[in-house]
Amino acid sequence: MSKKYHIGQTVVPYEIRYSENRETFQLSLDESMELEVRAPISAKIDEVEAVLDDRKDWILDKLYGLAEQSDTPRQKEFLSGEKLQYRGRQYRLNVTEADVPEPQLSFDGNEFTLKLHRFDAPGDSVSIRRKRQAVVDWYIQRAGEELPERVDRFAPKLGTQYDSIEVTEIDDRWGEYENGIIRLNWRLILSPVRIQDYVIVHELAHEVHDRHSDSFWNTVGTLIPDYEDRREWLRLNGNTLTV
Repeated sequence: MSKKYHIGQTVVPYEIRYSENRETFQLSLDESMELEVRAPISAKIDEVEAVLDDRKDWILDKLYGLAEQSDTPRQKEFLSGEKLQYRGRQYRLNVTEADVPEPQLSFDGNEFTLKLHRFDAPGDSVSIRRKRQAVVDWYIQRAGEELPERVDRFAPKLGTQYDSIEVTEIDDRWGEYENGIIRLNWRLILSPVRIQDYVIVHELAHEVHDRHSDSFWNTVGTLIPDYEDRREWLRLNGNTLTV
């Protein structure tokens, strides 16, 4: 049974495994850093949640490594000289005034240019929100173009098939596979390509393996031999992939 446990703003997916012969609760994390709760067959959800409450510090420490993660970047105002991240690199932002109804972002391979109407020039909260939306829209468009191409690159190598790809906002994970549909978090476009490839191969492997078994990781390892390093990078730096 899959559930979600909330610790403040942090959402922790977990799975309950009931056992007739078990009298106590046991928490564990597999190699994918997913939480599993082994519980007595008679355990109620409230009892499981109480155990999670008691172990929440351990959960956060193990699941997200919050003490080790890079600091979340400070909130941008989208001014000239700031940096925007794309495919793991930082590029300078150049803001110019233009006759445009909405802020528009472009990229020439060396720097970003954000065109603004003069009314969007002030740094008030409304202008910042409009500028941020233009940046997010650009990222989503690029992710929608680039990530499916990389899926198509790896799927034949694994001999896997899928019905469709969705690049969207996913609150608590970087990707998921469900009934032939691959969903990828658009924020992956901010990460290095090698990290994008790890997440993509991870989700493609779920087409043939439901759980994170040894066979699953062997499948991932056929194309991503250093998947453990890439997974660790994402664990430590995932909170920096933000706009």
